[in-house]
Amino acid sequence: MKTRFLYIILLLGVVSCQKEMETQVANPSPRFEKINYFKYPINFDTVPFKYRLTYYFDNGKPHRWLESDSLGLVMTDYIYEYDDNWTQIGARYREEGASEFSIEKVRFENDSTMVTEWIDSIGKVYYTMKDNLNKQKKTYRAEFIGDKTHGYDSTFYTKEGFEKRIFFTNTKGKIFNDRRFIYDSLNKYNNWVERKKIMEDTIREIQFREVYYDNRFVSDEGKYYEGILSTGELSENVISFSKDQSVMFLTRTSDWTNQSAFIAHLKNGLLTETVQINELDSIYNGAISPSGNKIIYSVRKDNQEDIYLIEKTDDKWTKKINLSESSGIEGGYFYWLTESKIYFQSTLNEGDIVRAKLENNTLSIEDYLTNLNTEKGTEFSPYVDSNMRYIIFTRYIEGDTSNQGFFISYNENNFDKPKWSIPSKLTMLPYGWSAYVTNSTNQFLYTDGDDIYSVPMEKLKLNIKN
Repeated sequence: MKTRFLYIILLLGVVSCQKEMETQVANPSPRFEKINYFKYPINFDTVPFKYRLTYYFDNGKPHRWLESDSLGLVMTDYIYEYDDNWTQIGARYREEGASEFSIEKVRFENDSTMVTEWIDSIGKVYYTMKDNLNKQKKTYRAEFIGDKTHGYDSTFYTKEGFEKRIFFTNTKGKIFNDRRFIYDSLNKYNNWVERKKIMEDTIREIQFREVYYDNRFVSDEGKYYEGILSTGELSENVISFSKDQSVMFLTRTSDWTNQSAFIAHLKNGLLTETVQINELDSIYNGAISPSGNKIIYSVRKDNQEDIYLIEKTDDKWTKKINLSESSGIEGGYFYWLTESKIYFQSTLNEGDIVRAKLENNTLSIEDYLTNLNTEKGTEFSPYVDSNMRYIIFTRYIEGDTSNQGFFISYNENNFDKPKWSIPSKLTMLPYGWSAYVTNSTNQFLYTDGDDIYSVPMEKLKLNIKN
């Protein structure tokens, strides 16, 4: 309960800090925003009853918005579709309980009229909305049409362009769902960050809006790509990226041993949808190669962790090879340093980190990394700096909290002949695994077995020279 109260205080603090206005600032476009909806009045144990997340491409166009309940379960998922000129031509959307996306088509009759058509399973239009747009291309009147007109939404705006009043009028002129908004705080870029929703002259909600202009895609809660990569429906277990970070690989599960592999591609500065890799069936964990054309993964069955390799040919994942069959090596939690050098957890000694060589589809261990490993503990999920300056990994020794968490070992020699120091614990981090450094080495990612989290690299206070 104290945590919830502190969360509200934090939001109020953020709003307070953002309240001071700056003049003559070139306003950047938001890349990500999160609205937290609170029932009024707020007290110390209040939590948001709803969230709305919106992601934007690097050209300022919205890519996707999601609304979720207080537990983070998605109620609505809406993905915009554009033509080559970035004019919206439709959308795919999915509502609570639906496994498949429904289709929306969008067209413009002229510069001030947008028509949205909802399409049924056989491709026929079953409902239409006609939006009348103002000079800022915002809807001021929307007509809802089924077999006949059902009514109209009217929207009025403040001088800043924020929604001021919205209500629905039926064909007999009766007004429904009339709500007004009062804006209490703006940030330095003139985006609202706190507002009240009023109905029947009574405050019903207070809404706090987090607005982000960088490419970290992290909310105040610390979740990375909340709703897109970090979902409330399944648990995210491992993550990895191609060298240019245009492709991301991750696994999700509701059953720890049997996980599904997904991939996401960077498009206009944004990791968009995750797509399941059906060719991998059920796996334990895995990682994508620097080129993005190979995936090494493990399958856990009957206390064995067999290692497999799969390659991409003509945009299809094929050529599945059992690497354990020829090498006798088992393990998982991989990290590709190069296309031929892989660090991972072997099944030796309850789990030790090793360095292996992959050549001609054959895996062989080159270094047992004895300084990193313990006799009684489990070491796994390594991340190796591209310049070989350090390794970050996870250690777990049952009953010993000082040996549970992220550890770092520094290279005391050079790139070609590394000499790894005795590891020390990164005490500023909670327990987790699948460490990864991304975003020009500015962002540290990890999972806690449920979601993907992000921490600024400076928080780790690494003792390295650039």
